[in-house]
Amino acid sequence: MCVIVTAGRGAMPTVGQLARMSETNPDGAGIAWHDGTGLHRYRNPDNNQTLSMMLANWDTLTARPFLLHFRLATHGATTEENTHPFRYRLSDGEHGFIAHNGIAHRYAKGRYASDSRNAILAWQTGQADLTDGSQGHFAKIDQDGAIEWLTRPRTIDGADGEPIQVSNTRWRDPADALPWDAWEAEYDDTYMEGWNDGYEEAVNDMLTDGIDDATPARRRH
Repeated sequence: MCVIVTAGRGAMPTVGQLARMSETNPDGAGIAWHDGTGLHRYRNPDNNQTLSMMLANWDTLTARPFLLHFRLATHGATTEENTHPFRYRLSDGEHGFIAHNGIAHRYAKGRYASDSRNAILAWQTGQADLTDGSQGHFAKIDQDGAIEWLTRPRTIDGADGEPIQVSNTRWRDPADALPWDAWEAEYDDTYMEGWNDGYEEAVNDMLTDGIDDATPARRRH
């Protein structure tokens, strides 16, 4: 159910780690980083595009703090708009990008088909506390490049043994994953709820803007 990665200056996941994260979370990838003068973001529903961008800018990204996310879609269509990280702005003026790992069951219904976007909207307007872990894991990077986890991450070795933080290691360790029957039951419920929400959103968009034939239909195998 997605994975968030953060790294400070001089740290980066290995290429093998990135490949495994992408393979197990194939529905969009995005990265936000601070280059010393400002905050930037790149995201794409095609993971390969994000990975290509990272490889092409490896040294630049390694030298800067960044927030990275790979998505496994449950609620909302596989689009750039639903690809993490998302913009946020707090009442004290802090702003930046934030990513979510997990299912925010409390926010499955709302303005967006994406539970993540609904939870973040409630949080940035002071209507939700996302620090207790009940709605999944969250991490953010602000306008100054400061990285903060709202929930506790795991620290693992990345490239050259440098530490990186991740929201889970299910992409790496089969033994760390949920038992299949438990995962299947949870995924089936959330997938169908998300599919219905995404279908409703797509119909509304079609009625408003017309059919977008650039986005292929997704099928579950």
